[in-house]
Amino acid sequence: MKTHDRLTRAYLEVIRMVALFVRLHSTGERRLPDEHLFDLMDAIHNIPEFLVGTNDHFTHESMRQFELGCYDEKWGHSSGLHLVRILDDALAQYE
Repeated sequence: MKTHDRLTRAYLEVIRMVALFVRLHSTGERRLPDEHLFDLMDAIHNIPEFLVGTNDHFTHESMRQFELGCYDEKWGHSSGLHLVRILDDALAQYE
């Protein structure tokens, strides 16, 4: 599989998992604090631009470390959602 296709599939898996997580934690007793939801969406909002290549600022390394990794450092332990792990697992699956 081509590298770009592999990255696309892996990052789409991250978006899919975040969408499911937000759906489960956006209302009722399980609702996450606004700051948590903001940080989670902030972590993934640049993925489409990265995937289509319209901004050279975004690289796989910067997306992994600064976008996804910063969320994991702040919220991964308390939420159980680890974005870098999801990305890495998906990349391994599509090798």
